Amino acid sequence: MVIITFRKYKCKDCDRQFSERSLSPFVRHRYPDYVIKNSILYGLFVSTRITVFLAHESMNVDFSHQTAYNWSKKFAKIVSKLERVRNFSDIWHIDEKFVKVKGSKDDFAYLWDIIDDNNNIIATHVFNARDKASAIKILEKAKSKAIRPPNIIVTDGLQAYKKACKKVFGRKTKHIAAHFESKGIMYKGKLYYLSNNRIESLNSKINLWYKKFRGFKRLETANLWCEMFAYFYNYIRPRVIKHKIKY
Repeated sequence: MVIITFRKYKCKDCDRQFSERSLSPFVRHRYPDYVIKNSILYGLFVSTRITVFLAHESMNVDFSHQTAYNWSKKFAKIVSKLERVRNFSDIWHIDEKFVKVKGSKDDFAYLWDIIDDNNNIIATHVFNARDKASAIKILEKAKSKAIRPPNIIVTDGLQAYKKACKKVFGRKTKHIAAHFESKGIMYKGKLYYLSNNRIESLNSKINLWYKKFRGFKRLETANLWCEMFAYFYNYIRPRVIKHKIKY
């Protein structure tokens, strides 16, 4: 077992003790930072029990699967509070998919995602319903995280999107209903061929990540893990070459 200790210091004015870890998220943990970081990274792809196995094989450390779960949950809460306003692209894609949430009205809920044309997740949230109210909430959440509203929003055929986009962004944002087949549209003198295949590709990645949960226990924890995945997807994972827009 790898257990580290830190030299402690004492303030002469207030008599309080502190160490170099005192102001970090790793305070009061007896394991090294790299053990916790790697375990959380493992937990994004596999179950907590497999995380324990991988930690033992790769880092020669032993801890319980509950400890692995607690680490992931703690840092997911930290990540969910990191409000970042970013300059996203002018074309957004939105879609929703079924997820199982214990205790929801219909034994399942809907995971809504919004990404830009550079494959950045702008907003993600799990709602009980698939209606106009949920569409408005996810669009408002995305609007609060972006420096400027999009020029074009691409959705599937769900009717709730049309009214929701108009309510949140007004007439300046153009709404396009397209699914797998590309649709050509003119916008400010340019011809764009747009489809929602980009976010369908994201859904395939989400399916691989979501499979380890076998459903969420509560709506609150579902949103917590989704925020954790979005942070990993945007800031940690290796990025591929940006897709070019046809025009």
